[in-house]
Order: sequence, then C-alpha cells, then structure tokens
Amino acid sequence: MADRIRSGLRWNQVGFEDASADGRVDPRSLSVALNDILPTERIVSVDSGNFLGYPSMYLDVPDEYGFCFTQAFQSVGLGLATAIGAALAQPGRLPVAGCGDGGFLMGLSELETVVRLGLPMLIVVYNDAMYGAEVHHFGAGTSGLDSVTFPDTDIAALARGHGCDALTIRRPEDTHAVKEWLSAGPVRPLVLDAKITSDGGSWWLHEAFGH
Repeated sequence: MADRIRSGLRWNQVGFEDASADGRVDPRSLSVALNDILPTERIVSVDSGNFLGYPSMYLDVPDEYGFCFTQAFQSVGLGLATAIGAALAQPGRLPVAGCGDGGFLMGLSELETVVRLGLPMLIVVYNDAMYGAEVHHFGAGTSGLDSVTFPDTDIAALARGHGCDALTIRRPEDTHAVKEWLSAGPVRPLVLDAKITSDGGSWWLHEAFGH
C-alpha cells in the first residue's frame, strides 16, 4: 500500500495515452507540461466548466492557500475575477488562471483589469470551441448542439488587443515559450489560447451527473 501511495498518489504519476492530434493538444498533456515549467510558489484559480478537472488535477499547489475554487456559485465566467482576487491576496506567488473558452469570453473585460494592475498572471484558456458541459448534457438529445458550439475563436489575438502577451498552443512542446516569459521577469499577463482536444464530457462530469 505504501508503494502504491508513493507511485500513484498524484495525478501526474498516473499514466495516460496522449490524445493530441490534428493541431489540438490533449488537455492532460498541456497541464502536465505547464506543471513542470511553473514555479512551485503559485496560486491556481479555476473557472467553472467541463475543462476544470484538468488544471485541478495536474497543476500542483504548495498548500491549501494555493488553490482558489469558486464552484459554489455554479456559474461560468468567474475565473478571471477569481484569479485577480487570489493574485492580490497572494502577491508573492505566481497567479495562474484556468478558464474554458466560453467562460473566458464571458469575463473578457477583466483582462483590462489584469493589465491595468500589472499582474504577471498566466491565463490558460482550454479552448475546445464549445460549452463543454452543455455538450455533455445535450449530446444525446434531439435539439442538436448548434446553440452550445461555435467557430474557433482567436483568443490570443483578443488578448493582445487588451495589452497581454499571448501564445497559441497546439502541442505540449509549444508551452516551452512560457519559460521565456517567466525568465524575463513578466510585468503583464500571458494568455495561452490552448486549442484542446474534445473529451466528449470529462469522466468526472459523468460521475457528478450520474450518467
């Protein structure tokens, strides 16, 4: 039992088959790569949505004060605001925001706040061009998915327009550019427009929703 705990207690110790393909990165591989790059002293904040299992599972935090989770509101779009508050509360740590593309676009105006405050925040947008939780709910229905899927958005371009640095991520190795941002002593946010593969509804959502 002790050996099992030592070798498989953390999600980063559990193997998986990388599903990156066709210009889209597996969100697990993305999160693992970022976890290896980012400094230990970090505070991770997550928005609500189908994606949220990945930053929560694979981005380590140093203690209970390093994770900010606002699920009690059961609403998407609060991720950036949450991360801003966490960053101001923990100025000695790198703030990391995990958002889905739908929630990020709902709270897009908060990018101006991050830039104005000069926060060196890493904002990771898990972009699968859909409201993933709704796709999970509606997929077996008869109404179709037109209302919960949409054309791919160039989130990196939107971020640059707000004064952020930005990168488009399509492969795990694309995250290497984050090292350059960190080593330069960042004074403004970096937004990662991560084009992720669709999981068709995360396994943890299947469990949470009972089907």
